[in-house]
Amino acid sequence: MTKRNKRRRFITYLLLAGFISGVFFAFIFKQPFLYYSKKIYYKLVTVNSQKLQLSKNKTTNLDANFFIPKGGVYGIDISRHQGVINWELVKETRFGGYHTLDFVYIKATESNYWKDKYFKDNWKQAKEFGFLRGAYHFFDPHESASSQMNHFFSEVKLEIGDMPPVLDVEQQSRITVKEYRQLVLECLQKMEKHYKMKPILYVNQQFYDTYFSSIEFESYPIWIARLSKNRPQLSNWVFWQFSHSAIIPGVDEYVDLNVFNGSEIDLKILLKKE
Repeated sequence: MTKRNKRRRFITYLLLAGFISGVFFAFIFKQPFLYYSKKIYYKLVTVNSQKLQLSKNKTTNLDANFFIPKGGVYGIDISRHQGVINWELVKETRFGGYHTLDFVYIKATESNYWKDKYFKDNWKQAKEFGFLRGAYHFFDPHESASSQMNHFFSEVKLEIGDMPPVLDVEQQSRITVKEYRQLVLECLQKMEKHYKMKPILYVNQQFYDTYFSSIEFESYPIWIARLSKNRPQLSNWVFWQFSHSAIIPGVDEYVDLNVFNGSEIDLKILLKKE
């Protein structure tokens, strides 16, 4: 073997070893990497620095072969992914001939450190334009219930007439099913005690079947993410997220669309009273 071939083989082995090491360390240190990268991003890129403009989108896909389940109360859920929203256009939205958007759930926090940079503005605007509003926390199975809920409580101050808080549970983990359930249950109990109202558990069908089809969660209202034309079979579902790809005037990105399991009067029963 020539010296040049030996050198090429050495470089090949070196690159392969580097790649394998990179994959290994990325897997082991995934959580801290995501943690610090998000913190740096949200310190450098603020809402004001982006010079964002209101959405001018006036199109909709809700009248053209778009599945809309029967119901009387519909709403959307949003986060920073939807950018700056033109609330006036959202309020004027009509679909299916006469349906309106009546409520909006807004992402506030994630884990025990992350804040949605659009939350405060979305929270204020939703109320000013007459929407029923609610806030949700994205659950992290790798952090304690106390640290996550204290983080959420510091950002979300519910007022009379606001919808129940929501715990959004959809992150996989290597902890046991029992440990996962216990952590979620602790978060829900802390929410209920703090806000003096029953919180809602958001899950997709797979997560519900794996973790939450047990007696401990029977008393909690369920917001089910189910991309199916068949209505949820759960006895305690209150919201059904039936699409992730709605186009709403006033929003430049796809929006999740939801239907409430009941009438406007039924929904008002859930609102904060004190």
